[in-house]
Amino acid sequence: MTEKLLQYIWQFQYYNKGELSATAGEPLQILSPGQLNTNQGPDFSDAKIRIGTTTWAGAVELHINTSDWKKHGHQDDANYKNVVLHVVWEDDETGHALPVLELKNRVPGMLLQRYEELMLSSSFIPCEK
Repeated sequence: MTEKLLQYIWQFQYYNKGELSATAGEPLQILSPGQLNTNQGPDFSDAKIRIGTTTWAGAVELHINTSDWKKHGHQDDANYKNVVLHVVWEDDETGHALPVLELKNRVPGMLLQRYEELMLSSSFIPCEK
């Protein structure tokens, strides 16, 4: 898994969205994944997320692991103060300051397999077949 692939999966919502919940157990609904941010700051802006009965509008940050938030110093960066959801491939720590959505068990294996095939292809055009 790469962060670029995780961004792609989030942007186009290529994961099982049924009965979502944050890792702390709160029911979670993605009303809008937001817009990909190509500048400094969180990965997506203008997202709308419902957690429990509260609707939040703000940014979404994506990482491979939950612990990457601290490794990247986001807790001390004002650019990340409006993050309403931390989307990760794998939740590898406890005691989150933000709601966390883990996608590891929600992405179709076929998507991951096809991505790997394309990335490892030695063809001039990886998708030529």
